[in-house]
Amino acid sequence: MGDFSVFEELFSSWEWLVLRAGSRLLLNTDHQVSAVELPMGIGGEVQHYLAVRMLAGPVVVLPGAPARWLILTQSADEASQVNLIRLRARGALTHRSGTLVPLPPSRTDRGDVTWLGSPPVGRPFLPPYSAVVASVRAVTESAGIR
Repeated sequence: MGDFSVFEELFSSWEWLVLRAGSRLLLNTDHQVSAVELPMGIGGEVQHYLAVRMLAGPVVVLPGAPARWLILTQSADEASQVNLIRLRARGALTHRSGTLVPLPPSRTDRGDVTWLGSPPVGRPFLPPYSAVVASVRAVTESAGIR
């Protein structure tokens, strides 16, 4: 994991600000990219919901038990407090401007950070934050979580 320069160049070409910290590459969320962190189970349902609507974007898998997913989205900086609270009530965290989140091929004390599926080749499509909020609400309400 010593040489991150290839990954730093790739993320830079996507205009993502990425910082290096030891064995980690950390995405500095900003006005272009945010992340919604979810438990893996709900994350899988949300990603499927987005995929059938052709809105799925890249997902970062965080190691650990239980595993968590980061669904990368367009900026959540303008998100209403109500949506942030609704997501938190469903076990989701929104990482907005200034939050650092790990990107592959980072290594944490719990293991390797990976992409769900194949890593993005070109600049990835990022779903609108509102679409991710709607999908989290849809899949959790159908499961009886309000």
